[in-house]
Amino acid sequence: MDEFRWIQMFLCLMIQIAVSVNETSMFMKVGDDVTLLCLNVIDEQNYCDGTTWTFASRNKQTTTELITLGQISTEAKTKSDRLSVTANCSLLIKKLTVEDVGFYYCQQYKVEETPSKHTLVHQSLVDLSVITLTEHKDTDKVKLSCSVVTYGECHHTVKWLLKGQAVDKENKETVTSQTDCSTTLPVLKYNYLYSSHHKILKCEVTDTKTGKVQLFTFSHQTSGEETDFVSLRFIIVSVGLAALSITAVTVNMWTKTKGKKTQMDKNTVHYDRDEDVPVNYENVGDSAVSI
Repeated sequence: MDEFRWIQMFLCLMIQIAVSVNETSMFMKVGDDVTLLCLNVIDEQNYCDGTTWTFASRNKQTTTELITLGQISTEAKTKSDRLSVTANCSLLIKKLTVEDVGFYYCQQYKVEETPSKHTLVHQSLVDLSVITLTEHKDTDKVKLSCSVVTYGECHHTVKWLLKGQAVDKENKETVTSQTDCSTTLPVLKYNYLYSSHHKILKCEVTDTKTGKVQLFTFSHQTSGEETDFVSLRFIIVSVGLAALSITAVTVNMWTKTKGKKTQMDKNTVHYDRDEDVPVNYENVGDSAVSI
C-alpha cells in the first residue's frame, strides 16, 4: 500500500511538472523565518482556497502536503505550529531547521463546476537551502564553521570575511579550510577574533545559479566564562552601589547630628554655683564677668 501511494505521488508530480513551472532558489540561516513566494497566483481565491503547498524532503525522499487548498494539512503535524499562509498565498516558515531543506511546490488549482473537482493550472518551485553557523571548542582553539545544507548538488560558494576582506588576506596567521559548501576557521580561544567574532566576522554565501550574495553572522551567545564574568561584575557593582548608599546616608546623618549638637552648644544655659542665677554666654560679650 505504501509503495502504491509512493508511485501515485511520483506520477502526480511528473504530471505536475508538465505544467509550466517557475523555479526560484533561496537560502536562509537556521533559526530565521523565511517566506517562500508562490508565483502565478490565480485570481478569485477565498483565503487561498485554490493553493496547495507540497514539500519534497532531502532526507526522507518523500513528498508531503503542507498546505491543502489554503489549510494546514494533517500531514504537516510535526511542523504545523511553524507554518502559515500569507495574504498572497506564499508560505511562511518560522525558525528554520535543517529538516526544512528541500523542494517546495506551490500548486494553483482552479475549482470546476463540481466543487470536489480541481484542475492544476500553475505551479512554482522553491529550492530552499539552509545556512548553519557552528562553534566547536577544543582545549585552546575554537573552530568556527559555516556550511550550506542543500537538497541536491551544492551550487553555492562559501567564505569567511573579516572587516569586509577574506580572512586569509586580512590575517596571514589564520588559514581557513575549505570543502564543498563549507568553510572552517580555527581561532585561538582567547584571540580577539573569537571574542568579537559575532561582530566583525561574516560568512559570505553566493548562489552560483542566481548570483545572489548574502552575509550571515553568528548570533551572540554568551559563553560560560563570559557569564561568570558578567555575574561577578554585577555583584561588584551592586555591592559598590550599596556601600556608596550606606556611606551617603551615614554622612547625611552625621552632618545633621553635628548641626544639632552645635545649635545645642550655642543655646546652653549655665548656672552660677552660688546663687543659681542662669548665665547665657551667647549674649555676653568677651569682657563679661559672671557675678
